[in-house]
Amino acid sequence: MSLDPPPGPEGRLDRLIAWMRVSKWRQWLVLYPLVMLITVVLLILWIAVAFALNSTDRDAGAVALNYVLVGVIVTAGLLVIHPAMYRWQWHIERKRSAGELPPDGATPAYGSEIAAPPPRIDWPCSYRLRHALARFLSTAALLFFFMPYRNQTAIARFLFTHSAGRASAGSLAGLIFFYLPFCVMAVLIGALTWRQAKRRDAGLLSERESLLLETETTWLFSFGAAVIIVIFLCHFAGGMITAFMV
Repeated sequence: MSLDPPPGPEGRLDRLIAWMRVSKWRQWLVLYPLVMLITVVLLILWIAVAFALNSTDRDAGAVALNYVLVGVIVTAGLLVIHPAMYRWQWHIERKRSAGELPPDGATPAYGSEIAAPPPRIDWPCSYRLRHALARFLSTAALLFFFMPYRNQTAIARFLFTHSAGRASAGSLAGLIFFYLPFCVMAVLIGALTWRQAKRRDAGLLSERESLLLETETTWLFSFGAAVIIVIFLCHFAGGMITAFMV
């Protein structure tokens, strides 16, 4: 980035992660109970949704499980993955601006280094509204597309019909659920930031406006990456359910 604002303050989660990095047993001490808790919560939700649907159909369990998994992945996934991607993107940009990346531009693997918190930004109301709208529309679209079980079966049927085998089905799924969303996100982000980027290139932005543009671009790209990851997870969950629970 052209500007390098200082990192934000560390929170409790940062201190917990730093404590966990000391040894493997500390990681297990935190992760094992967390995984068990998540598993129990998912099982309870699955049973509750199954009872609420009150269906005796052959695929009633699959329908209920898809509701639970997609609902959790979309709502909790965006809340967790987006801040993590946003933080990591700031880490990479700081290393790039400091000249710490190799000449070939290769970046370290995600999570391989400790990333400082992103800077605190005083977002204008228009940007806050844009962020809220992006979260709402993305969440609604993902739930609308992946939560109905008939949509998951239609996706599986489409991939099976238009592919010559498992390998080509995987390639087709990658095209639909990765490359297509990536292109759409890139076009949308370019459209949202194009005007300010042109003004920056012409030297018409103040230092604060330039920082805001850089930060907004990072926010949008990290949000787009989070949405793509959630799309993949929803498709993966639906594929497992339709393959093994019917």
